Amino acid sequence: MRHTAARIALGTLTAALAFGLSACNDTSSSSPAAATGTASTSTASLAPATSASAFPAAGHELAECGTGPWGLAIVASTAKGNEFCQTAAEVVNAYATERTKKADGDIAVTVADIRWVCGERQGDPNPYQECASQNESAEEIRLVS
Repeated sequence: MRHTAARIALGTLTAALAFGLSACNDTSSSSPAAATGTASTSTASLAPATSASAFPAAGHELAECGTGPWGLAIVASTAKGNEFCQTAAEVVNAYATERTKKADGDIAVTVADIRWVCGERQGDPNPYQECASQNESAEEIRLVS
């Protein structure tokens, strides 16, 4: 009886592990942008598993704003749509300028009287640069590869 219970437990563990691993590399998506990380307006989440908040945030949309500093794509979580892209570009360019003066840690920049805190965040698997608005709108801008 003891050996039977052990075999059942081992079989269950093996099945669970196999199922879990098969889901790890799931890249299926109906959107080429979601699969490649390229720009498009979408409500799909780009938040890595380690992110503390959804991206785009609830009530916001994803605005893809072209290429920014370091050749990275600019994507924003905003309620303003693609109209926000000019501000997003100004924020990440100000961040890039300040980053040349400070090698690591968070950096605060102000654009159009709004303070943004920017820095590198750990994604899954790749890190990304993020600037978060310090006002009530909860807008965020990310530089992603």
